[in-house]
Amino acid sequence: MTTAVSRHRAFLLTPDGDLVLTHAETPSPGAGQVLVRVTASGVCGSDLAEFRRRRAQPGAHPPLVMGHEVAGVVAAGGTPEWPEGTPVVVDPALFCGRCSTCRAGRTSHCPDLRIVGHNYGQGGLSEHLAVPADALIRVPASLPPATAALVEPLSCAHHAVLRAGDADPRAGAVVFGAGAIGLGIALVLRARGFETPVLVDPAPGRRAAATAAGFTALSGPPPEAAPLVFEASGAPAGFRDAFTLTARGGALVVAAQHGEDLVIDPWSAFAKEIRLTWSLGALRSDFDDVIELVHSGRLNPAGLAESVRPTDLTTLALTAMAAGARPKAVVAMSGWDTPE
Repeated sequence: MTTAVSRHRAFLLTPDGDLVLTHAETPSPGAGQVLVRVTASGVCGSDLAEFRRRRAQPGAHPPLVMGHEVAGVVAAGGTPEWPEGTPVVVDPALFCGRCSTCRAGRTSHCPDLRIVGHNYGQGGLSEHLAVPADALIRVPASLPPATAALVEPLSCAHHAVLRAGDADPRAGAVVFGAGAIGLGIALVLRARGFETPVLVDPAPGRRAAATAAGFTALSGPPPEAAPLVFEASGAPAGFRDAFTLTARGGALVVAAQHGEDLVIDPWSAFAKEIRLTWSLGALRSDFDDVIELVHSGRLNPAGLAESVRPTDLTTLALTAMAAGARPKAVVAMSGWDTPE
């Protein structure tokens, strides 16, 4: 059984939407679990959605320790399979492994799916977390923690790229939305040999990040139709423009959550014979492929997020991220003043 310090620090999102640094009992791993000391944890768009819900409806949602983009090392004690000090990332999508969809390899469709930091235990915005051993994935020790924490969102981007099927890499692609998932899709496309993708985003800061990563970034759709289009903005206008831009016989992959109804022109879809598909989460094979791409240097996630100290993570910082005024953040847990 893994042992660790009795108390640790964790960021609690209160029912009113305030982010509070707390001192709590360190999780005690149960049967089949392993305790992980978190070295870096990313703030995801779904975390910001949890934040917005509490700000919009104070008191309507329970407190929560968020964070599912987690890199760490196995804490003191470990297990025979996971010895102390093993560098890992966490696959936050916990599936049953027994249902028909899991047995078919579609684990993201599991009806009993639970997500670390949402509806399973506490998340990675803390010093430690206990997760099933099956959720752990080894990473090379040479991978910096802030980079390892980006494996999960990059795996989601990788899954979206694979959902495009047998698209011709020479034909190029257009990605709507230059946030973490959109820019991640562009990085994966480039790593897999696609012609340099074009990103579309109205936000100057996001366009600047895409340009710095070596991509063409536009404020509006390019003039010519594209055979492969990704919608990663999460905005109805982004979907509309992506649908319109998709060429005859082309493919449109939706890789963002949409909270509103989306309008599809059935005649255009029929006339252009568009292949329209959605992408949800990532499979374990996506994690494996992304780790190999990053470790080999074919995929460089520099610029995908900014690394911040734990003391920089505040309610005000979440407000700025939720408004698009700050880029995605990865919290480097080594930034604590002193260990505890």
